[in-house]
Amino acid sequence: MQASLRGIGVAVAALLALLVGSAPARAADGDVLVVGDSLAVGTEPYLGPLLGEFNLVNDVRNGITTPQGMRLLRMSLRTVTPATVVVSLGTNDGGDPGRFASRLRRTMALLPFDTCVVWSTIIRPHRKGPYRPINRVLHKLKKQDPRLVIIDWEHAVTGGEVSLPDGLHADRAGYQYRSTMIADAVNAGCPARLGTG
Repeated sequence: MQASLRGIGVAVAALLALLVGSAPARAADGDVLVVGDSLAVGTEPYLGPLLGEFNLVNDVRNGITTPQGMRLLRMSLRTVTPATVVVSLGTNDGGDPGRFASRLRRTMALLPFDTCVVWSTIIRPHRKGPYRPINRVLHKLKKQDPRLVIIDWEHAVTGGEVSLPDGLHADRAGYQYRSTMIADAVNAGCPARLGTG
């Protein structure tokens, strides 16, 4: 009898361990998730040190579109619940602002109401399609959703703060500058978390 009870106890303990091991981990309040394309890859060496105490989780890939980034985001959200999500997507999308607006809304819908979303505007060679309509979509949604914080990467480039040797990707100094812009936004927070939205 004692042996069978001991066996049941072991089985229950194993089942509990399995359940705990498969449950999504709740990230610390300061965790930052980065999802994005090659521009996010470029900031990887610099962003972490600038964020200091924040636990940074990167899920970035060269050449991805917003739908591909949304899939990465969904997978990451199974294991972490970040306070802030840094997004670098849209550069590899087409130029249709309506399609991008739908993708942007669906991306935001994946996240809790108090998650800050730091999203950079786009600048790219004209051969890849118009980008200003996409940036207008970002700025418009910023006025409607207090979670969204816009990094004006386009202005940083056109204002001469950053150079893009190939018309798309920054040099080392440019990625450092982009990382500083992102870190400043993460540290400042967003209206959704500050209670002013």
